[in-house]
Amino acid sequence: MVVIIIDFAYISYINSFILKMKISLYLFILLSVLLVADCVLFFKFQMSLAGYHSDIILFWSWLLTSLFVIVVYWKKLIAKVFLGLMVLAVFGSVLMMGLPLYSLMLSMTSAGLHLKKDLNEKYRAQIVGYGVMVHPWIEIIEKQGLLEQVIYKTTEMDIERLKKEPINVKFDAQLRPELRISQAKNIVLGKETDSTIAITLFYGGTNKTLTFDKTNKRLLEIKSK
Repeated sequence: MVVIIIDFAYISYINSFILKMKISLYLFILLSVLLVADCVLFFKFQMSLAGYHSDIILFWSWLLTSLFVIVVYWKKLIAKVFLGLMVLAVFGSVLMMGLPLYSLMLSMTSAGLHLKKDLNEKYRAQIVGYGVMVHPWIEIIEKQGLLEQVIYKTTEMDIERLKKEPINVKFDAQLRPELRISQAKNIVLGKETDSTIAITLFYGGTNKTLTFDKTNKRLLEIKSK
């Protein structure tokens, strides 16, 4: 009788472990599909999940699930190969002056976010910086339910080009503007027309009003006051 009970408990444990393995694998596949779809939407259409931290949560959920699946399926060759590719990707990014790894860490944590603000029910704005060769830039994002899309974006270089003076630098980081985008303390939606939309960056003194062309989706005018 005792042997039967032990065997039954062992079988139940095995079945439970197998079920957890299957669930973790299915969850990994689902998160992988969502992450790939999110990346494709962002790089092709400048769209992503609604909210700044949604993509971050998706990425870290995928990473943690990946590590769990590797541990569970460690005896499988594909698990060892997958781990090797992940380690190789990290070392490869470090060898390239660390720029890809630095950009990944800034974009997949809150470290790259300088300021975010809901402008109204339709738009939100954020100042982000994901690289060491450029200053942070500002994005105006249109809310679309579960998704959102970057519709206007400008950098320090874009602002300098509007001054109609020769630019003798290659990267935004080499510019020395009087008021940098990243120094803004608040963002307010200004006047919106059928052809333009304006936002004001507040610095606590002199402020900048950026006007964008809706048709060409580019910076049209900048005023300081």
